[in-house]
Amino acid sequence: MRRPGPPLDAVLFDLDGVLIDSVASIGASMAHALRAMGRPVRPPEEMRRFVGPQIEESAARLLGTDDREQVARWVRAYREHYDVHCVAMTTPAEGLSEVLEGLAPHVRMAVATAKPEVYSERLLRAFGVRQHFEALCGRSLALDHESKAQLVGRALAALGLEGGPRVLMVGDREHDVKGARAHGIDTIGVLHGAGDRHELEAAGARWVVPDLRAAARVVHELLRAGSR
Repeated sequence: MRRPGPPLDAVLFDLDGVLIDSVASIGASMAHALRAMGRPVRPPEEMRRFVGPQIEESAARLLGTDDREQVARWVRAYREHYDVHCVAMTTPAEGLSEVLEGLAPHVRMAVATAKPEVYSERLLRAFGVRQHFEALCGRSLALDHESKAQLVGRALAALGLEGGPRVLMVGDREHDVKGARAHGIDTIGVLHGAGDRHELEAAGARWVVPDLRAAARVVHELLRAGSR
């Protein structure tokens, strides 16, 4: 009798707060942008909640205005700092290489991130893990408000998939969960990023786990269940 195939066609990963710890680099760049515009700098612990949403959304909230010119000025100042310091001030998630090397032989993987692709490529290559992903779909440098659902859709298209229950998302913020749900995809929420359990569960994450290693265990369990 033919054994059933694996229950997963692919796993999509968010980048910030999932594969990498970028709170320090993003927080420092946000603080630089606020200073450049003569605005008060927020405490580091407060800056954490601005990691994850679209850069335009975070800029508007920090500035207290959605004026396009001011938002664009803030983003330019942010990127001046981030472009120089993003690699040095970012660290890989604990167990990153081990987790990806363990998953790669068994399931297709892609990255769907609101971070611009130019930075995402640089970071994944710096940490030696870019080769594990068939696709990397991030934003351009344009402030075009591309949503997480759109990014997930591009990642699925790059893999030749349509979403649904045979795909998983691994994320750390509500945007990841809602963007995946738009394509019928369940999310494993991880707690080592910028989000918390309440945010992830309220958004509809099917699993909430402590870290990337725990997320990988969920994936492996699903793969084993499908091969029995």
